[in-house]
Amino acid sequence: MLTTGDHIYITHNIKLACALLTIGHKLKDEGSCSIEEYGKTTQNFVFNDSGGSVSADAKKWLGGLEAMNLEEPMAYLWAYAHNRDRLLDTIKQSIPMVRVTYGSKVLLYPKNATQEQKKRIMSKL
Repeated sequence: MLTTGDHIYITHNIKLACALLTIGHKLKDEGSCSIEEYGKTTQNFVFNDSGGSVSADAKKWLGGLEAMNLEEPMAYLWAYAHNRDRLLDTIKQSIPMVRVTYGSKVLLYPKNATQEQKKRIMSKL
């Protein structure tokens, strides 16, 4: 149970919650929950803000690398989460490729290729 004097930190940001777990903060069972309000569900994570290698500082997390010492663990975790999101954005925007295998030969062509382009590409097999 949470008591007066507990050093706690509450967030609904799952990336920050994962970062805090990674650097040693303990998730408190009491208080961590899903909250439904106006048809929307949010996750709240409650951490003990003592015992981790760095303090749970949301202002730094929200401020990005500019708000952090670049050598602290939170900066590396923030960069990881940011780069993961950018990579996923790139993948989502890319045109899917179709793989065609003929014997030991493999050919890739864009999924949105025209029939003319497919015919020209397939002639390479």
